[in-house]
Amino acid sequence: MSRYIFNILLLILPVAMFAAQADSIVVVNDTTTLMADTHKDTIGTVHIDSVLVIDRAPADAPRDTFKLKMPVYQGTFISLDIFNPIATAWSDGRFEFVVSADVSLWHRLVPVIEYGMMFQNHNYDTYRYSTNGLFVRAGAMYNFLNTKPDRKYDHMFGVGVRYGYSNVSYTLSDVAIGDSYWKEDSKVSTPKQTANMGWVEFMATVRVQVYKDFFMGINAKVKTFAHFYESHLTTPTYVPGFGQCSDGAVNFGFEYLLTYRIPSKKVRQFREQNGF
Repeated sequence: MSRYIFNILLLILPVAMFAAQADSIVVVNDTTTLMADTHKDTIGTVHIDSVLVIDRAPADAPRDTFKLKMPVYQGTFISLDIFNPIATAWSDGRFEFVVSADVSLWHRLVPVIEYGMMFQNHNYDTYRYSTNGLFVRAGAMYNFLNTKPDRKYDHMFGVGVRYGYSNVSYTLSDVAIGDSYWKEDSKVSTPKQTANMGWVEFMATVRVQVYKDFFMGINAKVKTFAHFYESHLTTPTYVPGFGQCSDGAVNFGFEYLLTYRIPSKKVRQFREQNGF
């Protein structure tokens, strides 16, 4: 009888000593192995007459710590709008092209810069209007979706604000002017003029990871608070990047984006080290 009591005490004593710091107790082939930490060596071995498995940390328990610190820089995204080139190619003789680049920080804050150009040559009933110019938009978005470090996909839903600037050149030609005295009509043209204009955009973006570093997404924009940097006797009818121009104008925009991500090596290492 004393032999059995001694064996029981021999089993309980080391368990009691290391239970507070042991992650698990695994018994295989009549051998109990005590582990103080998953990253440390075996503490000791006790032989018993049965097989027992006790796991202190379930496999599906949430991760509280990670082996590496989450990188700030998550990658650079290069996007090309394919909606406006198609939609404007046969609309009022107008063609618009836009490309953008944004940087993901913590997969939350997304600074972005956008560059575009537009050409238009439209015939109205009494005149021809031509305009062309370049525009730049810069700002930032905040991402509300998929911000956990152990996320499987890098989908994004962001809202933000941008400031836009455009340098536009425009001309009026073949303007019909009637002469009531001579009963004749004549056509005149205005010299080429330039203007510099700014505005504010509020936007929402949805971006979906399609395959590895390839994404597709849509942008919806509201453009307002337009202002010229200098006064003009005439103003352009249409401003590249902003749209129809008039006092208090509010324009809406839409973009369908194809995006490629230049990945971050640190993010890839972070995911590999943590088994994501």
